[in-house]
Amino acid sequence: MKERTRYFFHLSGEYPELSFGELKAILSTFDSSSKVALDFKNVGIAETTKDCAVLAVERSAYVKEAALLVAKSTDMQELLNNVKSAPLYELLNDGETFEVRCVKCWGAEYETKKVEAELGRIILNCGKYVSVNLEKPDKRFVVLATPHGLFFGLSIAKKRKKEFYERKAGKRPFTLPSALQPKIARCMVNLARIRPGGRVLDPFAGSASILSEAWLLGYEPVGLEIKYWICKGARLNLERYAPGGLGIINADARAAPLRRGFDSIVTDPPYGRSTTIPANSLTNLLEDFLSKLTDLLIEGGSVCMASPSDIDVISLGKAYGLEVLETYTIKVHRTLTRNITVFRMR
Repeated sequence: MKERTRYFFHLSGEYPELSFGELKAILSTFDSSSKVALDFKNVGIAETTKDCAVLAVERSAYVKEAALLVAKSTDMQELLNNVKSAPLYELLNDGETFEVRCVKCWGAEYETKKVEAELGRIILNCGKYVSVNLEKPDKRFVVLATPHGLFFGLSIAKKRKKEFYERKAGKRPFTLPSALQPKIARCMVNLARIRPGGRVLDPFAGSASILSEAWLLGYEPVGLEIKYWICKGARLNLERYAPGGLGIINADARAAPLRRGFDSIVTDPPYGRSTTIPANSLTNLLEDFLSKLTDLLIEGGSVCMASPSDIDVISLGKAYGLEVLETYTIKVHRTLTRNITVFRMR
């Protein structure tokens, strides 16, 4: 059995609640015994395995870094004292190099260079023959400084910069004004808690944002799109980002030419100023589709759906036999606030 220990996670400040929800979803999918909590209001803490902690960063949209928790405190001097008494020699080998980085979050006020220097001196005196290397270190130690507390540990995974940049809507071969950005699409796939290798359906696939992210995460995605010209453009995106994926079908979601067998439905139905769906028709569209869920989802399957905040998706879901697991509200722009709701088929 792999060793379980405590890790802390640097969560994106873009959508804090959504970031924590994504972390919980990933860890529960790959480690059902993990214990996850929000510490000092905005830092994820989990008791899990190293492999799963790394997965949480690699698979996520909004988890920036994971580190083995060595010390935490609400006071900098107390943190330094705790680090001095920690068995740092267990984390380093003779001849290795390291760096220390202080990351300030959410308006925290600390002198980062001073903090890094003091912790660097402590590590140099840990009893191992180690040295500082700020270019290509063997080990990275990180201090996550927030207005509510400080965390220090050994980094085990860090999100690559601009990981989603090339898949942003404006960078794709084909895009739509209403296209879902890749980070939101990735997060929604994670929130659905799909078993590894599971089958995912997006019945309102649009430009294939969700399909692309699902394929990149190792799932088998299938999409439906009623408009042929959009379907044709979406295939260009899939050829670039999901080569070899199952692809997209030109079909109406309300009469899906598919059989039951999907682990999850992850979708962002058409709405907003750029769509041709009248506001009062979206509810009817969703009712028509939700009434056919049992023809598509396996028992216990999940649904993760985005919707405008003025549509009561929760009541709709409950009316068609879905259990609400969680919901998040995010502001897209001045005229659009989006809800992301996760359901489970009863």
